[in-house]
Amino acid sequence: MRLFYAINFKDNIKESLNENINEIRKHTLRGNFTEKNNFHITLVFIGECEPDKLESLKKVAENTVSKINPKQMKATVNGLGTFVRPGDELLWAGVKINPEDINTINKINKNITEELSEYNIKISENNKKFTPHVTIARRVEFKTPKNLNNIKFEPVNFTIDSLTLMESIQEIKISGDRQYTKIVYNQVYEVKF
Repeated sequence: MRLFYAINFKDNIKESLNENINEIRKHTLRGNFTEKNNFHITLVFIGECEPDKLESLKKVAENTVSKINPKQMKATVNGLGTFVRPGDELLWAGVKINPEDINTINKINKNITEELSEYNIKISENNKKFTPHVTIARRVEFKTPKNLNNIKFEPVNFTIDSLTLMESIQEIKISGDRQYTKIVYNQVYEVKF
């Protein structure tokens, strides 16, 4: 199982983010855009994990929420940015969280990592300093020289009210005579605040 902890969005928030993608597409030649149901904010990426660890991973989520005792938090997805890697430009939307609440999110992030260590569950080396963002597209190529300020992005307000354990599944799909891999993110477990 390929697993990660995330802040998941309700369907109406995913729909609003998807509406922004329609505007962004007008400014690109191509890109692997995130499907509506896959929008989330990754907190800690675990990577491949044996199914027998699932109960421990659920316990980590429960223990973290119990220890930190977070309250519901208001946040906004707003503004675009990119990460540039060899052969790939990733387009993301920033997440604005007030300073007190971002401190709580950072505590959640840190506690998850510490709890995983106590359960002898290793996390992926891909984890870096937590920067809240929503991946909009990978392998983006813009029509004109990139100026993200020219792309209209309607802010999306949402409430953070749970910690979610997610699974990343690769599904093989066929379209005509072409076979491709589709990534699907499924909620495995959720702990409400």
